[in-house]
Amino acid sequence: MSEKTGVIVISSSDILCGGLMTVLARTEFAVDECLPSVPADTDAGLILVDPTVAGYSGVFSFDVPVVAVIHAVYDEESLSQFAAVLNIYDTRQAIIRKLRKVVSPSNGTSPIADGSELSPREKEILVCVAKGMLNKEIAYKYNISIFTVMTHRKNITAKTGIKSVAGLTAYAILQGLIDIESIK
Repeated sequence: MSEKTGVIVISSSDILCGGLMTVLARTEFAVDECLPSVPADTDAGLILVDPTVAGYSGVFSFDVPVVAVIHAVYDEESLSQFAAVLNIYDTRQAIIRKLRKVVSPSNGTSPIADGSELSPREKEILVCVAKGMLNKEIAYKYNISIFTVMTHRKNITAKTGIKSVAGLTAYAILQGLIDIESIK
């Protein structure tokens, strides 16, 4: 294995830190430190942070990918600022896959950058989402089931890597799919 990516875990939970150390053992990631608060500086390649730590937003001042490690239900909007979100219920393989995606986004599994992989129908659904339409309204507009709309939305999220409506709206504007004036 080549050089390991240094990881700092910011959490006041010894169980969380120990669990992450065990999960990341024998991978390309090495937990350098477990800290109860945000450090003044770091040379780590990756920061894993428990969002319940007071003042955790200070980690965004570092030029390092920041990944949330959650153990409860959190607001999707709050989590959208992180490069990825790990859940304590994720499998070892899922955790490692998510971290690899964050550290090496150029391996072909990263979210698309230009929207070219979205199908024409997915682009239509994305525009509707950006305009604030509900799944039921979108289904009625295109004469499809709500479940089909939900499947399109899941595919859009998977392809873009964006989970929040606000993020999808910004993405649609940046891709030229929607004019900012047409948003309610």
